[in-house]
Amino acid sequence: MTARKPGSKAIVVHAGKICLVLRDNNPNIAYPNLWNTPGGGIDDGETPREAMLRELKEEIGLDTTEIIDLGTTTYSDGSLVYRFFIPVTDEQFRNIHLVSEGQRLDWFTFDEVLALAKSPYLSVYLETFASDITELLAGRRDFVPRNEVLTIS
Repeated sequence: MTARKPGSKAIVVHAGKICLVLRDNNPNIAYPNLWNTPGGGIDDGETPREAMLRELKEEIGLDTTEIIDLGTTTYSDGSLVYRFFIPVTDEQFRNIHLVSEGQRLDWFTFDEVLALAKSPYLSVYLETFASDITELLAGRRDFVPRNEVLTIS
């Protein structure tokens, strides 16, 4: 695997469930037909936070202000991902929909997410930080961002 452009990803949650997008089934994109969190590459001149906010609007129609910085993950192939945790209100939840990319959007419990076919980057991240994500899903908001190096096999 080769390092990709730095990216920003959001773990969007409502009522204990995580929003995932099923990527297009196109062999020309990374990880086709797999589930992933909303997000994407950071454009020149953007901060990771700005990129994440842009991607949320473009992909699932979400404007948000409650953002918890989860930190950065550098993977063994050199890829860098900034991750954010986004709890959404009932009103925001009702307005979230697939906008521009992907086959479909759905909401899953953490255990359901672990069982899905998803990008290897998301798989390794969730397995490594399972207890943190579980606590955030349960309402914890005093999270200290983590900067970690994880191995992709």
